[in-house]
Amino acid sequence: MVIAKLMKRKAGLAILVASTTFAATVSIGISSAHAAAGDINYSYFTKNFGWTPMKGRLPNMDCKDRSYSNAVIKGINLGVYDAAPYMYTENGKMTGIDYDINIAVLEYIGIKKHKDILLQWPQMIPALLSKRIDVIGGDIHENPDRLKSIAFTTTAWWYGTTLMVKSDNPKGIKTWADLQKPGVKVGVLTGSFVGEFLAKLSPKPDLVLVPDSNSEFQSLASGKVDVVVDDAPKEGAYMISNPGSGLKILSAATSNPPVDFQDTDAKFALRPADCSLNQAYSRGLAELRDHGVITQILKKYGLGDGDNLFMPNYKP
Repeated sequence: MVIAKLMKRKAGLAILVASTTFAATVSIGISSAHAAAGDINYSYFTKNFGWTPMKGRLPNMDCKDRSYSNAVIKGINLGVYDAAPYMYTENGKMTGIDYDINIAVLEYIGIKKHKDILLQWPQMIPALLSKRIDVIGGDIHENPDRLKSIAFTTTAWWYGTTLMVKSDNPKGIKTWADLQKPGVKVGVLTGSFVGEFLAKLSPKPDLVLVPDSNSEFQSLASGKVDVVVDDAPKEGAYMISNPGSGLKILSAATSNPPVDFQDTDAKFALRPADCSLNQAYSRGLAELRDHGVITQILKKYGLGDGDNLFMPNYKP
């Protein structure tokens, strides 16, 4: 009788295991059926709102990786660089708009450990792809070429790209169209989106590539270049720190910037495979925007509420 009961119990266990296996298989099948990433209905937005989203902009949201949970346990390597007011060293410590925002996000999503990895800007994407860093913490412009290899977070805040010249403006530069005039040397940051954009124009501007923003502004002050094209917050921070530089920023309202540079959103970047970490980071950014934390950080560095809001006269 004991043997019979054991055999019956064993048979029942086998049925349970088989049923569980079948259920798991069905569950996996259902999950797989929905695993394909969705895509944007581009024509809907073009037709109804006059705006066509960038191809490939919608990130993978069907996360099955453990990048977020691993980051909570082990921490992350944060890619940082020297470009005030975004990121810079003060009294031996890293600070700046983007740095403070990254730290706030990490605290919000429960990642208690991180290590700063100081890099030159052109090293950022290679360092991310080689897993030397886990997040590009300096805001990086989203464009189709970069979307082929890296994934972007949601927007942290907004800013503009402007022209900077010497106070006496000897070449008489007034608009972006003047960048294409013969004899005008244009300083741009190596690896920057604006540099890539200008290089594709015809006629092509006379571009002078520099490794970092400080070198860029110093090249303008010394007369090595006639104009610099960079982010307005960086240009403003340099002028505040160097009041005798003899430089000035041309008004975006009158310099007629291309649509791509009328308003730029600050995003951070991760590896496409790190889906769950990206989702956590993006949710953290959205929550911190909603509750005014990012606005407080912007005000700390002299920027107003408008730098954290979508401006209606600009496309998304």
